[in-house]
Amino acid sequence: MDVARYRYRVRLFEPRIYTLLGAEALRRLLDLDGWNRIIKQMRRTEQGASGTARFLRGTEQSETGHLRGFSATAVLAIMAAATSHPRGAALILLLGMILHLYPVMIQRITRFRITSRRTNINGSGR
Repeated sequence: MDVARYRYRVRLFEPRIYTLLGAEALRRLLDLDGWNRIIKQMRRTEQGASGTARFLRGTEQSETGHLRGFSATAVLAIMAAATSHPRGAALILLLGMILHLYPVMIQRITRFRITSRRTNINGSGR
């Protein structure tokens, strides 16, 4: 098992939870405003064995970047709370969730759909 890449494996129950939390609705909104089309074009220019492999790698990179961004947001929220600004800390966390955690959920839903489709095509469904 590749321990470094194990964190990118999406478990069967995750997409359902993320959909209940509204990540699928946000993904559709991003489709409507054209953001996902821009990201798709960016991922086509990346190096990789196939378009699908490049796309999957792009979702992993995006997930990692957003998790790092949320970590920085959490540090800011902790600083705000430590300096007696609890409302500011809550607002920072809310913004961090929208800008970073929801995109992580969207990446994981997308990666699950692609990898489950690939395993079903290859005959070894989950």
